[in-house]
This record gives sequence, structure tokens and C-alpha cells, in this order.
Amino acid sequence: MNILIVDDEILELEQLVFLIRQRYPEWELFEAEDAVQAKKMLENHPIDLSFLDIRLPGESGLELCAYIRENYKSECVMITAHADFQYAQHAIKLHVFDYLVKPIITEELYRMLENYVNKYGYIEGLSSDIQEVIRIIREDFHSKINLADLASQVHVSPNYLSRKFSKELGMSFQEYLIKYRIEMAKVFLKAHPEWSIQKIAEETGFASIYHFSQSFKKHVLETPTQYREKLHHD
Repeated sequence: MNILIVDDEILELEQLVFLIRQRYPEWELFEAEDAVQAKKMLENHPIDLSFLDIRLPGESGLELCAYIRENYKSECVMITAHADFQYAQHAIKLHVFDYLVKPIITEELYRMLENYVNKYGYIEGLSSDIQEVIRIIREDFHSKINLADLASQVHVSPNYLSRKFSKELGMSFQEYLIKYRIEMAKVFLKAHPEWSIQKIAEETGFASIYHFSQSFKKHVLETPTQYREKLHHD
């Protein structure tokens, strides 16, 4: 899933990026501060859903939404600090997917994303069994998860689930689980600078700090500590 977020208020943009990444860490997020940058992103990446601040420098969010609707297969969500019905009315005429008012309420954002996922499919092309397994992984990644238990929950055999998982996602169940845990670890490293690496490992379901560090370095090409230091340095 590719998400475009357009907002010239950096703190608001970063908050939205953080909230989406916390719930859906495997989604690809693209950021822009105005319509010019946004159009370049749209040219180079297939965007599924666009979050557009209504008040942008230069071309407005509503104008950008009209451009997106005309040229791309991307749904739009309008965001504004002004709870003005005229804005909402204009947005409705553009057939936007939804309309959020700043400051964004986390529960409302997640509800809207769930509505989008339910409408367009959890992950396009995946069977209901695999979608359910992925949903369980996202909810329980911090706990001990094994293939046999998951197979039991979706009422199939472990061998069948293993083959189906590899066929549909192009990776094994274990590879997906570790990848998801690493993505959540990156979210936690940014959101909780006060947490120890040990706590990050525990919160993401790794059996030991050694396994966590080795897996993180394999996927990110640097240790958790190096990744955190770079975040703070930047």
C-alpha cells in the first residue's frame, strides 16, 4: 500500500506519518509539502491513498484533489484545521474518501483507514485465510506466535498454510513475521527514545536481545543502536 501525505506543517505531517506507520508499518509512505512535490511523487509512484491538507501554499489541497481524481486511481482524504462545512461540502463534491479535522484524533484516523482497507481489500490479491493470518500477526506480534497455532485459528493444516503463505506473499511465514516485527521496532525506536534495546526486543516479540539485534542488522543493515543514533542525529 502506497500512501501520499501532503502538508506544509511539518509537525502535523510527521504526526500523521507516525500514526499510520504505527498501525501499518509495512505501508510505503511518501511525504510532500505542496502540490508541486506531490505531483512529482504521483508521477513516480503508484499512490493508493492521498492525505491532503486543504490549505497548502500555492495550489490548494482541494485543487490538488481534483487533479488526482482526474489523472490517477487514488482516493483522497482531506485534512484541515478549519471545521468549515463549506470545505466539507466542496470535498464531498470531489467524491473524497473521507474528511478529517485537525488536530487529528487517533481513533478517527484508524477507523477511517480500517474503512478503506475493508472497502478495497486488506491486501489486494490475498485470500481470506492469509488476510486473517496477517491480521492476527499485526495484533499479536509482541506475543509468541507459531504457524501451528495460526493454522488452527483459520481452520487449516500447518503445511497447507505454510505453502499458501509462501505462494501468496513470496516469503515464508517466519520471514514475514520477523520483517513485521522489525518494522514495528523501527516505529518504537523513534517513538520511545527512553526505552532500552532490551525493552524494544521484548515489545516486538523477540525471544532474546541477541536475536533481535542480529535480525535488525540483517534487514536494516545497521544495529538498533546505530539506527536510533541516526534518528536523533538527523
